Amino acid sequence: MKENIPHPDFPVIDTHVHLYPDALASKVVPMLSERFGNPPAFNGTIAECAANAANAGIALSINLPVATTPDHVGHTNNFWAQYAVKTKVGESAVMSLAALHPKTPDAASEVGNIARMGFAGIKFHPEYQNFRFNDSIMDDIWAAMADAGLVAYFHAGGERVFSAPFHSSPSEILTLHQRFPKLKIAAAHLGGFGMWDEVEETLIGEDVFLDLSHTLSWMPNEQIFRMIKAHGASRILFGTDAPWQDPATVLSEFLELPLSEKERRAICYETANELFSTYGRS
Repeated sequence: MKENIPHPDFPVIDTHVHLYPDALASKVVPMLSERFGNPPAFNGTIAECAANAANAGIALSINLPVATTPDHVGHTNNFWAQYAVKTKVGESAVMSLAALHPKTPDAASEVGNIARMGFAGIKFHPEYQNFRFNDSIMDDIWAAMADAGLVAYFHAGGERVFSAPFHSSPSEILTLHQRFPKLKIAAAHLGGFGMWDEVEETLIGEDVFLDLSHTLSWMPNEQIFRMIKAHGASRILFGTDAPWQDPATVLSEFLELPLSEKERRAICYETANELFSTYGRS
C-alpha cells in the first residue's frame, strides 16, 4: 500500500473471495490458475486468506462458493456453515455465503434450510451453472430468497474462461430487480464484467448493490469513479476476487480513487456491514 495513502480507521470488509477446504484447495486452485492463466495471490485456503487479508489491512473476507452441480450443494453448505457468521481466523476473519444450484431438487425449500443454517446470502454464477437470471426455473428461488431476506450475490457479465454470448447482462439484472423488487441483489464486477457501458446505461442509480471486484486495473479509474458517484457509495461493495487478485494491491488501488472519507467508509465497511450483518447492526 502506498505510504502517502493512510489506511482506513474502520474494519475493511472484502465481500468477494473464493476459498476452499484445504484438501480441495490444493487441487482446485492450481487447476483454475492454469485455466485462467492467472497465478493466485495465495493458495485459496482459509488460513492463507486470513493471513493475506491481515497483511493488506482487511479485517473480514466473505467467501462466495459456487455449486457447479446440484449434488455439490449439501456438502458445500455443510462445510461453510461453520463460517456463516464472522469467524476469527488468526489476525483477520472469514465469513461465507451459501451455494445453491438452479437444478437443486426442491430448491425453494433448500433456500429455507440455508436461511436456518445462518447464512446471509447465496452465490450464483450463470456461466458455471448454465442459467439466466430470468429463467422460469429461478422464479421460486428468487421469491423464497426475497421472503427470507437473503442476498442474491451474482457473478455478472463476461467471464475470462467462457465465450460470448454470456448468460448474464446488466439489462437482465435490471429486469430481475423489476420483477422481484424485494430481492437483495449484489452484482459482482460493477454489475457486468466487460459490460460497463451497459451498466452505466441500465443499472446505475437502481436499488441494487455492485461490487468492485475485477474492476480496478481492468477498466479506467475515471469510469469507476464516475459510476461510484452516480450510483452512490451506499450501494457499492469493496471486493477483491482473491486469490485471483492480490488483496493488498486491490485495496491500495481503491484508496487511490479521489473519494471522500465518508464514501470510502461506506464502500469498505458500512454497506457490507448492513447488508450481511457482519459486525452487528449499527
